Amino acid sequence: MIEFLSAPMDDAVFPLPQLQWLALELLPRAARGYADVAAELVFALLLGLVLRFVILPLLVRASARNDWAIDDIVTARLRDRALPWSILAGVIAAMPDMPWKARSIAAGEKIASAMLALSVTLTLMRIVSEIVGRNQSPSGGGTTLVKYIINSLLLLLGVGAILGLFGVSVFPALTALGVGGLAVALAFQDTLANVFAGVNLSASRQIRLGDFVSIDGSKMEGFVADIGWRTTTLRTLDDLLIYIPNKRLAEAMMTNFSRPDPSMWIEVALRVGLDVDPEAIEAILLDEVRLARAQLPGLRDEPPAPRFRVGEWALEIRLFIPIRNFVDRNPLTTAMVKRVLNRLRREGVTIPVPQRIVTMTSATADTTAASPGSPSPPP
Repeated sequence: MIEFLSAPMDDAVFPLPQLQWLALELLPRAARGYADVAAELVFALLLGLVLRFVILPLLVRASARNDWAIDDIVTARLRDRALPWSILAGVIAAMPDMPWKARSIAAGEKIASAMLALSVTLTLMRIVSEIVGRNQSPSGGGTTLVKYIINSLLLLLGVGAILGLFGVSVFPALTALGVGGLAVALAFQDTLANVFAGVNLSASRQIRLGDFVSIDGSKMEGFVADIGWRTTTLRTLDDLLIYIPNKRLAEAMMTNFSRPDPSMWIEVALRVGLDVDPEAIEAILLDEVRLARAQLPGLRDEPPAPRFRVGEWALEIRLFIPIRNFVDRNPLTTAMVKRVLNRLRREGVTIPVPQRIVTMTSATADTTAASPGSPSPPP
């Protein structure tokens, strides 16, 4: 049952005698006990409106002037929650002044505090999700696994705080879970192995979102699109998605083409005749690479490295050309092969075909003559 206060209102609420008299005359007797509560709620509402429409919009505009994305997300979420949080805080502050029984006041404080704690927890989880989603780019480092871990911790803390308001301790429950932890670990052994392998990959920073990796030196290669709680997603150059278990990825021999420098060298292999001048061929190749830099911006301003080897039927040349990014290696290799072949044809250098010279000695009557001890042939 609600108890109504019949005592006259305190001057702390209405310091002016005129306002106090007006409130006592106009308010019904049953509602006079809620005057303090109404004043506190109105103050909380006004404070929330000022935060929502004045202060936080200024912070949003100020954060938009820099390139840091985290402050934009935080200020935007705080602006959306300022008004309901202010009202809930006002309700919590006004509860002790309610003309109710102590048990009803305590229950109301717990419910309002639980609603505020739940709202703060969900807002923090949304902020983490937006930050991770914003950082899921070649220049960022946020992964789905990081989002899962942080959100799980926030949810655990939020639920623990809410249960603590109602006198429920989470420590005995955690102890009970620890008893059955061994059985759970055995049942989910592969899943836990993938989870911890994903945590290790994310924490060690050996690979990051946007890195181009090759697994075990095979054709399984692509950009790291995401590191989840079970698998790592690779996006190939053909825009196909490859899902690799984190455990297998952690045990594999992996080549990261993006770290520490995405630049690399491409190889153009060709053969010329053994009768050509190696110095002249080298000068032609170096000049062609110099001319190609003006039309192919992916080439670096570094001298190429030709390597010569005498083969069985031709002079084998391996021309190594520095490029800026490994992603352009295939189109740049194709372009340079075309340019080198056309340049050699213009210079009159022919590309030999495989050939082999075989020398045979013909048999004569003298070489096939019989030995002195053998019978002579018939006449």
